Amino acid sequence: MKENFYPMRAVANLNCVWHRVLEKQMADLGLSSIQSRVLGYLYFQLRENKSVFQKELEQEFKIRRSSVTSVIQILEKKGLVRRIGVPGDARRKELMLTEQGIAVQKTVLERLECLEKMVMEILDQEERQIWFSCIRKIEAELEEAEYD
Repeated sequence: MKENFYPMRAVANLNCVWHRVLEKQMADLGLSSIQSRVLGYLYFQLRENKSVFQKELEQEFKIRRSSVTSVIQILEKKGLVRRIGVPGDARRKELMLTEQGIAVQKTVLERLECLEKMVMEILDQEERQIWFSCIRKIEAELEEAEYD
């Protein structure tokens, strides 16, 4: 029997499985995948002493303003993020992690490291190199095609 292989369908399916695994791993923290990713972004920007504003999150995660607003509001309600006014521009708010947000993100990172290790053990060194090379090549071509 001939097997039909659709590489982008395989990538989409893998992405769905990965998100389900992440959701399960973060369930006790009460975080969705996007909430976890936003926390991570804020955490790494904080470590670099960089300010973060909502517009950056829209661009970084390629999501609409309303979606970013919703995620930020939820993270604020959970006490993980706060908005701080910028002097001279009442409309602009810098996004900052709270101490609780930092602690939660450290837990997230520990769990992600375990998951990454598990996934990396599935492939040998040569397979990993081929995998990453293929992913980068496809991503670059799709991004280039998006702007044509």
